Amino acid sequence: MLKKWIGLLLAAALLAGGWSLPAAAAGQEDRVVRVAYPVQAGLTDFDEFGNYSGYTYEYLEEIAQYTGWDYEFVQVPGTMDDSLSALMGMLQEGEIDLMGAMLYTEQMGEMFDYASHNYGVVETVLQVPYDDVQEVVINSQVQQTIRVAVAEASQGGRMQRELEDYCAMNLITPVYVYRDTIEEQLEAVREGSADALLNTSLNYVEGSRAVARFAPKPFYFITTKGKNAEMMEELNSAIMSIEQTDPTFSNRLYEKYFTTTGEDLRLTDAEAAYIDGAGALRVGVLTEQPPLQYLDERTGELDGISADLLRLISDKTGLAFELVPVDSPEELYSLAEQGGIDLAAGIPYDYDLARERHLSMTRPYISSQYLLMMKEGSSEETIKGKRLALTTTSPYRGETVGQVVRYAKVADCIRAVESGEADYTYVDAYMAQYFINQPQFRDLKLIPQTYEPRRLCYGVVKPAPQELLSILNKAIMTLSTAEIQGVINQNTLQKQPFSFRAVLMANPVESVAAIVVVSLAVIAVLLLSLRRRVRASREAALELKKHFRVYALVNEYFFEYSYRNNTMFVSDPSKGGSEPDLLRYDYSVRPETEREAQRREAFLKVVRSREDGVHELYTECIDGMSHWLRIALETVYDGDEPAYALGRINVIDEERQEKDQLMERAQLDSLTHVFNSEACQTHVRASLSRMREGERGALLLIDIDYFKQINDTYGHMQGDEALGQIAGLLRSSFRADDIVGRPGGDEFLVYLPRIKNREFLFNKCAALCSRARDLPLAEGGRITISVGAALSRAGDNYAALYQAADEALYDAKKAGRDQFAVAERKERA
Repeated sequence: MLKKWIGLLLAAALLAGGWSLPAAAAGQEDRVVRVAYPVQAGLTDFDEFGNYSGYTYEYLEEIAQYTGWDYEFVQVPGTMDDSLSALMGMLQEGEIDLMGAMLYTEQMGEMFDYASHNYGVVETVLQVPYDDVQEVVINSQVQQTIRVAVAEASQGGRMQRELEDYCAMNLITPVYVYRDTIEEQLEAVREGSADALLNTSLNYVEGSRAVARFAPKPFYFITTKGKNAEMMEELNSAIMSIEQTDPTFSNRLYEKYFTTTGEDLRLTDAEAAYIDGAGALRVGVLTEQPPLQYLDERTGELDGISADLLRLISDKTGLAFELVPVDSPEELYSLAEQGGIDLAAGIPYDYDLARERHLSMTRPYISSQYLLMMKEGSSEETIKGKRLALTTTSPYRGETVGQVVRYAKVADCIRAVESGEADYTYVDAYMAQYFINQPQFRDLKLIPQTYEPRRLCYGVVKPAPQELLSILNKAIMTLSTAEIQGVINQNTLQKQPFSFRAVLMANPVESVAAIVVVSLAVIAVLLLSLRRRVRASREAALELKKHFRVYALVNEYFFEYSYRNNTMFVSDPSKGGSEPDLLRYDYSVRPETEREAQRREAFLKVVRSREDGVHELYTECIDGMSHWLRIALETVYDGDEPAYALGRINVIDEERQEKDQLMERAQLDSLTHVFNSEACQTHVRASLSRMREGERGALLLIDIDYFKQINDTYGHMQGDEALGQIAGLLRSSFRADDIVGRPGGDEFLVYLPRIKNREFLFNKCAALCSRARDLPLAEGGRITISVGAALSRAGDNYAALYQAADEALYDAKKAGRDQFAVAERKERA
């Protein structure tokens, strides 16, 4: 019986686990799951330090983050077959509690309880050694024979049947070469007696790669039949949470443990022949995009990360490159279209851009996070409506928060931000580090962004020789992490020559402080000297001059109010010059108009309050307009009586506006720019509370049909695009005072505070479903939606209304989706 069990396992090793019932009965602390651990490369393994590792091990550890489980890993000595047999028996007897990597069959389903959700997919594969230069090419239009090395014991088994189905579909005649072990199968391919070996994608074979994949099958965790229902319920919930919050988690684990790349470059005969006859390939390199690519003014040579990596590729492959200096990206693409270059260095890895510029892209050789760059003291919350510096060739053409200002080069964008011509820009981390290292850019700050990283590649001018593209990709994939990082470090960490200006730029705060201290010391010495030498009649003039000198050190509005004379001096730096204008106001003179009297009274009320500290005041100012002012106040006393009020005035209109904008942003969903879940509830509840007897409203819940399939089929970027399209459809389909929001996931909400009648609601829902079908989706697909609606009336509460609409949405989905349903709500007595 145990032998039959083994035949149902994956060709890779199995992971099993256990549930410590006594600990669970005593309480929720120290819950221990007993896990079977047959050692198998890539699946349930140990790293070089003897620590547990592998696909199933890491997945279990992620499950533990949601369940709080601890694990006791159980191993059985002996061969793999003996170990698996023993562990399966222990699982059936309840001596261990969990086992992983199990395919489902009816026979196994009768013997064990399966998790409701799989945690990965295994495929049957044809593999060849990674360094095998003779490609096995599957062409469904050509009859061919392929010699396949298979395990002697698997004759007529499931994998062989799956292979025969695949071969029949692709006009392949398989010839079987039987060997006892996987090592002997691989050796048969190496020595030429077989073309490929038959394996599973989770049975890790060092130094091999897949040339064909077919028959995907999900695999699961299993437990003792009828014993661990509570454990399996927690397990199912954890797997669901992992897949919902991080849909690519299992893919990353697979790439980590089962994807092999070669360390040595292996070229086919055709590729080697291409190198021999290619000559020097002309590569366009930008002269001002440091540290990625630039012209070194000291040596006069093209340099940077892109150029240095080309030199490494040349050393690995024997290809010769001639670097051609190019001043701007537009000139680079123009040269490519005119045939002036063979390759373009450092282009964005963007399919649309490559198609537009008639380029074939290599694999990306560098990836870097995007950063928002702005002046120190600015706030990233205030970029709405401000000037965004972008290059004229930037591939991004979507919506922007700021007002776009175009520049020829990325370096020009950064300089524009530094000089104040623009307010912010987006740069990758490498360019940001390069410029921030230079003193003149030290007052720029960087804010990490959550956008997809910037990836760069080489563009090969079409029609691109297939051999050249293959050679470049192989060379890039064989570049080690140490080689790439060495090139990055060499170009990013630039040493700056010593100069007094560099010291000032590198230490602006300390330098300004030192200058201020020295200046104040000089002023103090001069004042002391003058005081001793001048007569008492000139003391007033000296005091006035002192004020001028102090105010000249700062570029802000300062005031000095005299209680004795009821006069005020205000420094006005706006006119420039070495010293600010000193404006004098005599408040003992009666104001000419009542409006001026009110303005004066509001301001003097703060100044004379004797409440030292910071005050904010909204008042009409001397320009005839009202502004928000921040007044920092300090009262100087002569004994117990106030003598002077000193302070600083700042106009804070933008800051107050930014606070209002921040409050608005906090209510919006960051992806779709409609109300988020909390804001939806708040606004709908408020609207319901304002309803009068006899009025009618409506709540609509909208789901995108088969949204997970859109993500799985077209990718999450297309999924995000679908969400944005539905949000735009809703905004354009309803009135400005209707509430449109996204509670979460692919669900949207619309609340109409006022509707005419039930017929109006039916027509609105039908039109919404119809318009959704016209929304475009990648590869000719289309979007459909399901809508559930419920009428609202005075006295309704949000929870009951939402439940009614949700039940209607369920009815619409149950009826086949791409339609709507309106809840039948009973009238209250």
